[in-house]
Order: sequence, then C-alpha cells, then structure tokens
Amino acid sequence: MARISKVQGERQDGKASLVPRHVIVVRVASFAFRFDSVERLRECIKYYEKKTRPSSRIATKTLAADLGEDWRKLRGWEVERWFERLPMYLLEEPKRQKVLKALSRALALAETGKL
Repeated sequence: MARISKVQGERQDGKASLVPRHVIVVRVASFAFRFDSVERLRECIKYYEKKTRPSSRIATKTLAADLGEDWRKLRGWEVERWFERLPMYLLEEPKRQKVLKALSRALALAETGKL
C-alpha cells in the first residue's frame, strides 16, 4: 500500500522564504520518492514504464549542452543522473509495477488538486 502526501519543503540553502514550497512524497516498497514538481513525477513515471533499461552512456553533445564547455572536468562521480541513484530492487518486476501504480496514482491526485 503506497502512501502519498504533500509536505511543505524546506530550502536547501537555509534561507527563509515567503513563498511556500511543497514537495510530493510517495512512499512505496520501503522507499520514499520526493518530487518538487509534477514534471519530475511524470519523468519518473516515464522511466518506470520501460521494462528494459537504456544504456547509461550519455552522448557527448548532450553532456556539452547540459554541463557547458568544461564538461570533461565535471564528468565523473560528481555527475549522476537521478535514476542512477535509485535502489536496484525497485527495478524488479513486482516492485516496478507497485512503484508505477503508486506514481500514477500520485500524478492523478496532483493533477486533480486532491493532494
């Protein structure tokens, strides 16, 4: 059973802000996903819809566009994509289906404003 909630997020730099920032939290399969926007949630759903994983290699043009001209200095352990940090057990088929179902439900709740 997935638990979906919307909590008030804190700024990472420690400064105060008058604009409230909300984070969507989806707890499923002993893991908590945190999304700062609905677009990030859609991106995660798109990732979990694929049964087979694409290559983890990134094209040079993509790196240069995302990181700038000095991407060769930055490339290494410092540059990781969000899905490379996810636990591998979430990709097992039964858990992948649970995660996908919970994320889809969270997206439906967020889009209808019931969250």
